[in-house]
Amino acid sequence: MDVLKLKEQIKSITDLSSIFLLEALSDNAGLFANDGKLLYIAKDIYNYPCEGIETEYLKLQTHVRISAVRNNQTFEDNNYNLIVYKGTIDDDTNFESFVQICTIYSKNSNDLNFKEFFYSLITLFQLPEEQKFKNALGLFGELKFMEYVYKNTQNDISCSWHKKGPFSKYDFSNGETAIEIKTTLSEQRNVAIKHQQIFSDHKCYLAILICEQSENGQTVEELVSSMFSNPLAFNGVNFSINLARELKRISNKEIQEIRLRIKEILFFDPDEINPFSELPDNVTELSYRLDFSELTPYDSATFINFLKHF
Repeated sequence: MDVLKLKEQIKSITDLSSIFLLEALSDNAGLFANDGKLLYIAKDIYNYPCEGIETEYLKLQTHVRISAVRNNQTFEDNNYNLIVYKGTIDDDTNFESFVQICTIYSKNSNDLNFKEFFYSLITLFQLPEEQKFKNALGLFGELKFMEYVYKNTQNDISCSWHKKGPFSKYDFSNGETAIEIKTTLSEQRNVAIKHQQIFSDHKCYLAILICEQSENGQTVEELVSSMFSNPLAFNGVNFSINLARELKRISNKEIQEIRLRIKEILFFDPDEINPFSELPDNVTELSYRLDFSELTPYDSATFINFLKHF
């Protein structure tokens, strides 16, 4: 497909309120333009509910009624799913990749449903800033967990954070048991899981920190400063080295400006929440998003007692 021609077509359209067909990729899908943006639109054969998901680079809209395409009437009045490419059309690398991947998907749409395709695009087109926010969110959660443990048990577990060797795959490990931290925003009730990390022969508890962005929250910078001001904890070499490494993965903006607040901390025993009691022998890696909204968390008092001796 001639990407340069697509760009010229988009730039030449002066009616920014209508939808224009740029290239039909199949009877039910194609590349379109609207308001100076490139869109991939496909007929909603899944009967999705009407919803929207947006990242800094992409926007998904499902079950949108489209009654007319300005320059083509072969796409009938129907419900469609669409992905808006929010990046600049002058970005040669990402623009061309988006066009190529959408073209391939239109010919192999049985391999993934439309939402699965969108989520795979997020991974490919995620902006560095977006990933840095995720890194900042994860670091904030791990630091707040250390602070929580010390406040409730007087036990400084920072020396067990990101240990080297066979326990390096865990956030915290004492050589016998491990704790994996997942930090998520309050509107999300699921977390990304690597199955063999949580559910293996090595006992690994799951702690989920639910937080929100709030003007009354703390920045990472303020949290780190508070922890370093404690003369009785958080002063080990391992902690300082790991912290410096993690801070390099986020920008000064995320460190100094984003304010977060922990709303809730949930603890789960892996033996009680394993969604796959057995895996086939030929499955060596399995990753998925675990919905924890219906899971029963560990009793906090019992888990705090466990943390006293971690």
